[in-house]
Amino acid sequence: MEIKRLGSIDAENYWNLRLESLLTNPEAFITTYDEAKQRANPVERTADQLSNQSTHTYGAYIDGHLRGVVTLHPETHTKFKHKGHILAMYVSPQTRGLGVGIALLDSCTAQSRSLHIEQLHLSVVATNQPAIDLYRKYGFTKYGHEPRAIKIKEGHYLDEELMYKEILE
Repeated sequence: MEIKRLGSIDAENYWNLRLESLLTNPEAFITTYDEAKQRANPVERTADQLSNQSTHTYGAYIDGHLRGVVTLHPETHTKFKHKGHILAMYVSPQTRGLGVGIALLDSCTAQSRSLHIEQLHLSVVATNQPAIDLYRKYGFTKYGHEPRAIKIKEGHYLDEELMYKEILE
């Protein structure tokens, strides 16, 4: 397994994995598969996003295939610079349980330390027990619960768990 910071060269691989994630775990993401498919120039837009130096997207390549991703988004406001957010984490089903998630979180933690980030925050759908278990194993603690955080359709909502982890030197 190779973990690396993704750049514009990885855009097509990232986009394809993103579409997979939206089909495989649609409840875990705000964007729907149909919304994603309707985007104009998605690979080019993804390349631009991956070239953005203010966020850090890491990918796990296994046998030459991108199998997992995560984005670290550091806060930029002066009074929030001690915080970062874990976003858009996904690991392909065929590679879950192989340590990919931990390796991706390790990369975010290392980058966080280099940026003097003291806390990592994330939100996860409350019914996504495997993800919650991974985050707890990694040291994240629940600090809140947002009821009806995501509206799937009229009368159908998903709650989210809010979690954080202190980054200690």
